[in-house]
Amino acid sequence: MANFNWKPLLLACLIVSIGQLSLGLVFPALPAVADSLQLSSEQVQLLVSGYLFSFGTSQLVYGPLSDVHGRRPVLLAGLLIAVSGLAVAVLCADSFHWLLLGRVIQGVGAGSVAVLARATIRDSYQRQDLVKAMTWVAIVAAFTPIMAPVVGGIVNHHFGWLAVFAILLGYIAIVWLLLLVCFTETLSATQAPQSVGQLAKSYLSLLQEQHFLSFAGIGWVNFSLVVLSISMMPFIMQVQIGMSSERYALWAMGPAFGLLCGGLVCQRLRPRLGTQKMLMLSPLLHLVAGSVLIAAPLSPIWMVSGHFLMAMANGIAFPCAQSLLLVPYGNKAGTVSALSGACQMVFASLLSNGLLKLGISQAWHLGGIMVIGAGLGLLLAMLGTMSESGRRAVATLNG
Repeated sequence: MANFNWKPLLLACLIVSIGQLSLGLVFPALPAVADSLQLSSEQVQLLVSGYLFSFGTSQLVYGPLSDVHGRRPVLLAGLLIAVSGLAVAVLCADSFHWLLLGRVIQGVGAGSVAVLARATIRDSYQRQDLVKAMTWVAIVAAFTPIMAPVVGGIVNHHFGWLAVFAILLGYIAIVWLLLLVCFTETLSATQAPQSVGQLAKSYLSLLQEQHFLSFAGIGWVNFSLVVLSISMMPFIMQVQIGMSSERYALWAMGPAFGLLCGGLVCQRLRPRLGTQKMLMLSPLLHLVAGSVLIAAPLSPIWMVSGHFLMAMANGIAFPCAQSLLLVPYGNKAGTVSALSGACQMVFASLLSNGLLKLGISQAWHLGGIMVIGAGLGLLLAMLGTMSESGRRAVATLNG
């Protein structure tokens, strides 16, 4: 790894942090937003599901555009849209409808970051370097929305919920300026533009491939568990247990370190055990995490322990699954990342919102969902690695 080029990785981590920070920073402020604007918990959750839905669906446009026009111009344009949406949210925050509209516009723009972070990594690295880079991007992608509540809780406690959105606006504006100066094009050869019909056929073709559905599906399941957990935990810890948002912010550091531990374990053990075995380890950790939340008493240490194990499992699963997913697709990385990311966000948005509407609110409810997720993750990992393209991808990464 002496010749490893860190610049594309560092920029990709900075890019991907934008979309995920926009989730985690806001969660601790949701009870305060609901109280300030006289909203129900179900209504205020639209600030999450609305963002996720627009974030996810917009990726279907950004991926193919970046394959045709390059990563840099598409990324910079998307971030300007995100800045515009946050400006609407901050300037019109006294109206929930305008606040929600701003979040949706922000999601439309921020959809560019998830696609292009993964695509630039695929453009820039091969084999072992690809797994190493993807591991760190996955750590940042999942670490940020778990760690962000620490910052969000402190800001909300001392300065109010509007300051949370103002900080997001400032952060994305600064990152845009940095990328304008430092980010260079990573795509060596662009593709010919596709018609809408051709693009739809390309997406439908991917959705019929066992390789895509298996490894992308692992990301969908794992991210849904992340979103559901960080949606419910502020209410479990602050409302049911009675913590202040500032104290909850400190406890929220536990899952963040769990994710970091998972990523480090993946970096350390994957070269010895192989990508396939590491991928199989993640559902076992999810099973243990779910069992803890089901059986343990309602106390901070047990809640954070279950969340820690879930985050650790995600830190292992995300880089392995994403690396295996992208290996066969080469210059189509933008399109593949777009469909995978769009489905991931839409799936997480619809699932989390649907479960909350069904009355999922207790820790043991969350534990039960984790156990189901463990079973789905194991099944998808087995199906993916049993396919011919999956075996070739495993051999490529292990070689």
